[in-house]
Amino acid sequence: MSKVMIMAGGTGGHIFPAAAVAEALVQAGYEVSWLGSKRGMEGKLVPNMGYQFCGLPVTAWHGGKLRKLIAPINLLRAFLACVAIFKQQKPAAVIGFGGYASAPGGVAAWLMKIPLILHEQNGVPGLTNKKLASKARTVLQAFPDTFEQDYAVVGNPVREAMCQFENPEQRQLGQSQQLKILVLGGSQGAQSINSLLPEALAKMSSLDAVDVWHQAGANKVADCQQAYQQNGVEAKVVEFIDDMAQAYQWCDLVIARSGAATVSELAAVGVYAILLPYPWHKDRQQFNNAMWLSKADAAEWYEHDDLNAEKLAERIDYWQQHRTELQAAAMNSWQLGVRDSASRILKVIQQILPEDKA
Repeated sequence: MSKVMIMAGGTGGHIFPAAAVAEALVQAGYEVSWLGSKRGMEGKLVPNMGYQFCGLPVTAWHGGKLRKLIAPINLLRAFLACVAIFKQQKPAAVIGFGGYASAPGGVAAWLMKIPLILHEQNGVPGLTNKKLASKARTVLQAFPDTFEQDYAVVGNPVREAMCQFENPEQRQLGQSQQLKILVLGGSQGAQSINSLLPEALAKMSSLDAVDVWHQAGANKVADCQQAYQQNGVEAKVVEFIDDMAQAYQWCDLVIARSGAATVSELAAVGVYAILLPYPWHKDRQQFNNAMWLSKADAAEWYEHDDLNAEKLAERIDYWQQHRTELQAAAMNSWQLGVRDSASRILKVIQQILPEDKA
């Protein structure tokens, strides 16, 4: 079997979908290696997954004046490193999921005539994928109409355990005495969510009506716990949740940002959500992701400045008191779910490398 190199990093939204595809590739008999930034979170996560990790001297291109000034030099260094890595690894195909390694890696693959496959996770394409799309053998999109071109829609890969859930009716979502709320601040931690939730929950009609599990993000646990204590609210606060499938299985309602991986997981498992899209991205990617769910009555979303503690408390109270409607809304989410995305992507790779098709 051939070797396939994955390019992904920067955030969990790029890394975890790529990891699901890597798992499918290995199960199909392919050898998998991974290209990413030495300084990114992928440098810590990927080796623990068991894949050979090839680290690049690359970080964000944007930032202060000095970083922008030296960005072309760093990009050239990363490109030359990619060429050397590809010569040594000899991948039969390269698949990019985003992150800072995808730009130099994608250009190197194109110039070296290695088949390049791109996967766009968001409803609005990122700059790297827009620039590389014309150079790729094929482009895959998670949501319809992300690109002007009619590329195949394959969904976002989610971890296998999330694809095994019974639907919300079968697992009796929302039938527990307390409303179980899962709060996701993201792998980097969303300060606005971490500070808003304790204040909102303190304004609910009954604190005994809810049970809260709050993932606060890296180095944010102490501040988040203090906010809950100051508001007189009990909550389980953690930095990171290793088993997200278990967390989704536990909860009745999710409050989170609307990154591509998050909304895809919500649909795969069938959970209703209150979403606060990240407001400062120039392409408003997370707003498009949130609208994909909200159009199907599978989520509600709010602009950053439109949701205060009083409004959020009101919405949580509403869902606490309307459990049958909550279960129906979760079913709307379930019906949107793409639970075979990794298999769809694997089939595309097998079509490009027909000699390896099982």
